[in-house]
Amino acid sequence: MKIKIPAVARYVSSAFVPGLAALSLGVMATVAAPHPAQADTSVIVGNQVSSATVESVDHETGTVLLRDHTGDLVTVRVPPEARNVPRLQAGDKINIRFFKTIAASIVPPGTQPPESTITSAKGYAGLHPHGMLVSNRRERVHVLAVDPAKHQITFEDADEITRTEVIGEKAMQGFLNTLKVGDTVDVTVTDAVSFEVMNRVIAPSATVTQAPGASAPRQTP
Repeated sequence: MKIKIPAVARYVSSAFVPGLAALSLGVMATVAAPHPAQADTSVIVGNQVSSATVESVDHETGTVLLRDHTGDLVTVRVPPEARNVPRLQAGDKINIRFFKTIAASIVPPGTQPPESTITSAKGYAGLHPHGMLVSNRRERVHVLAVDPAKHQITFEDADEITRTEVIGEKAMQGFLNTLKVGDTVDVTVTDAVSFEVMNRVIAPSATVTQAPGASAPRQTP
């Protein structure tokens, strides 16, 4: 999912879009484990709840235009592989939640590179249609230089692109000292978006049968 003009949740501006944008948030600094342990470290960098009205829906492209509670417009693109969610229509009132985490771990060179995934699910929250999208963007980088005094790191990604980033989050800057030149680091950025359609309800006489990734009403006798 891609969020544009993200007054609703600024931290998910790169959600569901491949790339290295999340690294500037300090993702490399989340590696806190000593080299022998090679344990994952995960940090929550975003958690927000808001409400919005659906302005328009393009089902062919999977694009939804929302107006949030402040009046700002937000464009959401749902990729084809993650469209197992309730179909929205213009005028729908939704409650929407955004959650973002960043994790990283030092891994032995030559191990299998991580794969990115996108999943979706639908069901009911109370009597309201509910949907959820989860993106796990994973990539491997190689540390080329570390400057703890400047909170700075230089690394190369899988496309052999070299980048230098400054770790801006003070709580994470100490972790930078655990990295050394030549380290291989796997990075995972997880963006989760869930929503309920508040203006639609199932019939009061219906019960809900839950199933993984799907839900359907079942009429009672």
